[in-house]
Amino acid sequence: MSGRLDPASAAYAKAHPPRGLIGMFARHPTAANLVMAIMMVAGIAGLWRMNTQFFPDFGIDVVTVEVAWTGASADDVDLAVVQAIESEVRFLDEVKRVRSTAREGSASIVVEFETGADMQAGLSNVDAAVARVTTLPEDSETPRVARVVRYDTIARVALSGPYAESGLRAFAKRIRDEMIAAGVDRVTLAGVRDPEIWVEAAPHRLRALDITLQDMASAIARSSQDTPSGEAGGGARQIRSLGLANTAGEIGRIEVKSSDRGGGVRIADVARVHETFDENQVTALRYGEPAVELIVQRATTADSLATARILDDYLETLRPTLPPKLRMEVYGVESDLVEERIWLLVKNGLGGLVIVVAVLFMFLNARVAFWVGIGIPASLMAALAGMWLSGQSVNMISLFGLILVLGIVVDDAIVVGEHAEALKRRGLSALEAAETGARRMAAPVFSSTLTTIAAFLPLFVIGDIIGAIIGAIPMVVCVALTASLVECFLALPGHMTSALQGPPTPERGIRASFNGWFDRMREGAFRRLVGHAVAMRYVTVAAGLAAFILAVGLVSGGRVAFNFFPSVEADIAFANIRLAPGGGRAATERALSDIEAAAARAEVELGYAPGALVVQALAKVGTTIGREDGTGASGDEIGSVFLELVPADARKTRTTAFLAAWEAALPPIAGLESMTLTPAQGGPPGREIDIRLSGGDPAALKRAAAKVRGLLANYPGVGAIEDDLPYGKPELILELTDKGRALGFTTESVAREVRNAYAGAVAKRFARGDDEVLVRVRMDERMLAASSVRDLYLRSPTGAETPLSEVVTFREKTGFAQINREDGARRVAVTAEIDETVTTSNAVLAALRQDGVFELAAAEGLHARFAGKAEEQADTFKDMGVGAIIGVILMYIVLAWVFGSFARPFAVMAIIPFGFVGAALGHYVMGFDLTILSMIALLGLAGILVNDSIVLISTIDARVKDGDDLATATTEGAIDRLRAVLLTSLTTIGGLAPMIFETSLQARFLIPMAVTIVFGLGVATLFVLFLVPALVMIGGDIKQAARATGRLAMGRRRQEQSP
Repeated sequence: MSGRLDPASAAYAKAHPPRGLIGMFARHPTAANLVMAIMMVAGIAGLWRMNTQFFPDFGIDVVTVEVAWTGASADDVDLAVVQAIESEVRFLDEVKRVRSTAREGSASIVVEFETGADMQAGLSNVDAAVARVTTLPEDSETPRVARVVRYDTIARVALSGPYAESGLRAFAKRIRDEMIAAGVDRVTLAGVRDPEIWVEAAPHRLRALDITLQDMASAIARSSQDTPSGEAGGGARQIRSLGLANTAGEIGRIEVKSSDRGGGVRIADVARVHETFDENQVTALRYGEPAVELIVQRATTADSLATARILDDYLETLRPTLPPKLRMEVYGVESDLVEERIWLLVKNGLGGLVIVVAVLFMFLNARVAFWVGIGIPASLMAALAGMWLSGQSVNMISLFGLILVLGIVVDDAIVVGEHAEALKRRGLSALEAAETGARRMAAPVFSSTLTTIAAFLPLFVIGDIIGAIIGAIPMVVCVALTASLVECFLALPGHMTSALQGPPTPERGIRASFNGWFDRMREGAFRRLVGHAVAMRYVTVAAGLAAFILAVGLVSGGRVAFNFFPSVEADIAFANIRLAPGGGRAATERALSDIEAAAARAEVELGYAPGALVVQALAKVGTTIGREDGTGASGDEIGSVFLELVPADARKTRTTAFLAAWEAALPPIAGLESMTLTPAQGGPPGREIDIRLSGGDPAALKRAAAKVRGLLANYPGVGAIEDDLPYGKPELILELTDKGRALGFTTESVAREVRNAYAGAVAKRFARGDDEVLVRVRMDERMLAASSVRDLYLRSPTGAETPLSEVVTFREKTGFAQINREDGARRVAVTAEIDETVTTSNAVLAALRQDGVFELAAAEGLHARFAGKAEEQADTFKDMGVGAIIGVILMYIVLAWVFGSFARPFAVMAIIPFGFVGAALGHYVMGFDLTILSMIALLGLAGILVNDSIVLISTIDARVKDGDDLATATTEGAIDRLRAVLLTSLTTIGGLAPMIFETSLQARFLIPMAVTIVFGLGVATLFVLFLVPALVMIGGDIKQAARATGRLAMGRRRQEQSP
């Protein structure tokens, strides 16, 4: 209550002591305003503390195991490393899936855990399991076990210019350290290779001096070290022996062979010692010049906009200090997109709020409308506080939840405020009207709120990635509706007491005209229509069923397609290539240069000036990019291009159109085996099309994969088709002969000496600054290139030098560069992207089924399944089915309690399926596909529709109790509640209306959800007003027929019993 009570209210207060919380808060002079203030302050505090980001935090909890085995083929790594480790980690507690990749020279095992698993325990379990493996090859390195900690990329910074790799590396590391010191959570470097020192020996010198590579490696390991040597003087002085050689010159001076006559042989006497970098790691190029990329990231607990401000401030101070020829370019700034998308939704929310308030002032008394409307920001602010307490963030999904609930939270206050105003018109004092209105409406308001919450609660059942993404929506809705109850019964009665005091405000102007028109419409056209619906109730129900069947036909017939989770229009694209082995890094660099040039030509051909469409391009040699599933490949023949376009809303050309132009502008590339041009992926991970074939040997998997690729190539709108089982370099197979065994050689000793010659023996690892430097001893690469492997000399156990060709036989075969496993079985993934303007993933998968993809796999003895988004879709639908059942049961329980009947809830809930009619029609009219968000909105729509049905059926039941016959009660009840039903529906529709007309490409994935509720509620409101009365009458007909049948049966029994 604000201000003093008028005499009538004061007299009522004196005669009637306060009852319960409603009476206490309504009469307290400041309580109502304090409740509002607490809600507002809590919301401001929550908003201040919450992080701002694009999507909610989601990801897969994984632990990785990495094992290096230099010189080994992918097949060797698969058999000797992957199988040994997989068998130990597959059956650990809470492990969901194990994926592994065997590449040339390394193995990677990814252990995926169930959602919510204790990852600290998971890491310990994997570490212990790997430690139990005792069969790893002796020459493989110690496995590295690590938990993958999720970070979000904020921006990328590229450094390039006419500098050596070491110079760019020094710049990048200094900038990285300064960024972290400034407050950035993590900065990773791409294109920065680890330093190495190579000792390249001349084969003829080694033979002449009777020295082996292992002798040199042992000498370096033995001589190059710092060793503590104890203490002297009772601990007063520390003794250390220093001998660590950490430069190429110092290593060259190490003695490898001593002489009795003095003047022993040093490393530099027989080998070329020089500083270099790991030749197997990634390098970066910016239009042909060496480059380094710094990827700026935030922790999931950090705010993206705050991290972006730290980065901007740092770069502003850094630029003046850089050399003139060093180019620094900032791109991929995700924080800009986050800010734009957040404000996009805020703008839509404010537009919806204006419409909701306008509807309130149109239907309600101005003073009542004001206090009803003021509850909206209070409830939303309380919802923000609840979001903060539950660990949510400000993102597009949570903000959409707030927009969704914008028109729902006001429904409670509308019912209470309108009823209080009606009581005041009947002669009650302002205080009595406010208290009585709140008290009488408590049961229906609580029940309607509980049914809405019951409809949204099942969304918490959805698990995995989709559950993490949309979990903010039910959280926001439940908290906001709970806050609306607090505001409605603790704050609104006090405000209504003030609003209803004094003489009623006369209606004038637009509102008077509207009310006059509304009354005439209600008593005229609407009364006639309801009368016809009741009189021809079976025709009405038949028409409703026909509409429902038509809606189902729109979807099943393909008029309205289904797209699981439409991608957000991407501003970033990736090009990934694989060349035939043998060309080396130079060939890959030339190919990437051609691809970058093609992007520039495509930009001009599309009508843009250079730089007006393509913002940035960065090439990387030795890796693929844009693979969210961890299946990225590596190797000299692998390359990729990261390309950024101007923001989608600032260009006319869509990303798919640019990719098509880019592909058309590409010249022939020598040795190209595969190339894909794909947009960056937003939303849930997983490819649009991902067919997994498993269970056979690599050759059978490759044959089947080629056939599946052929099927996909026939479908329109399908592109970027590839598989992840590439052919590798030609393999030279060495097999030990009887002569070799007689000379004392073993397969292991031969393999070790050959591997040391070509890949090198690791002599030492030592720390130099923050780098780990590896010393590698190998044959001189220039001399090996000029000779044949057959001419390589081996040392036998007796010390004799023997050509390799005399102890082994040679044969050649082509293996695979990469072999993948999943849960113990070898598998290949055939993946593709789709153009959503041409087809959908569901349509393509249906075509694959029809064309016999499963039979094709079975013919090769393989098992086939659909993975990627199709797998996520199947899991989500399974969870939604369980959730829908739970929601219906919860709503039934609430309604059965409210109506005190087991049968009445069925009449109330009969309206639920008809929400689909408007949803399907809306998607058809607006030209949108149904999505998973549309399905989620249908669950929420069920609760909203039930609320309208509760209002109407409660009124009909009340009229029947007052003595009206069923037909009159049904017709008059619909007329009585027309205003209330329309008002609650229009506020919800008004809150979401701006969203369905949003033109920004960044919000299009949310629009289907708004379309579902706006059109579904709009059409279903008509069903509530006309179909529900018809169903009530049919229920009466059934009861009457049952009674008549019962009387007839009773009469017959009496006749049979009479003598």
